[in-house]
Amino acid sequence: MNILSEARKALIARLEMITVANGYRTDAGTNVRSGWLNEVLASSKTALPLIVVSKAKGLDPEPGAGVIKTFCGFNIIGAVQAGVDDYEDALDDLELDILRCVGPVIGAHIRWAPPGVCGLSLGPAEQFPPGAGEPAASVLVPVYLHAVVRTET
Repeated sequence: MNILSEARKALIARLEMITVANGYRTDAGTNVRSGWLNEVLASSKTALPLIVVSKAKGLDPEPGAGVIKTFCGFNIIGAVQAGVDDYEDALDDLELDILRCVGPVIGAHIRWAPPGVCGLSLGPAEQFPPGAGEPAASVLVPVYLHAVVRTET
């Protein structure tokens, strides 16, 4: 398996740790999928809360001596069942869980990441209220996994 696939699978496995039993505020980790939120929500088997991991645009790579440092982009989208007036607290809980779960520790190795992933950075989170007939409110957290890729010489 290549480093990009390993990094994505490790991120998904890490998000699956989000359960109340593990000290988080939600059990969203029991329902982690990859794909696109609208397609996952359209599935008749979808339960909420839900976390969807979607590939996203990465950051510009940095060339080095025989390597390229890539910044693989992912959107982590959390969704909760909510009415128009009562979604904020549930969405805040899920956002906090995602940030606590994957948030980087400055100067520390990412224990859950495969060898070759040397860092992680976050983009600004953005919340979306339910609307247009959607039964869910959602939060998007951009994540960039820093991976070192050897180049051919």
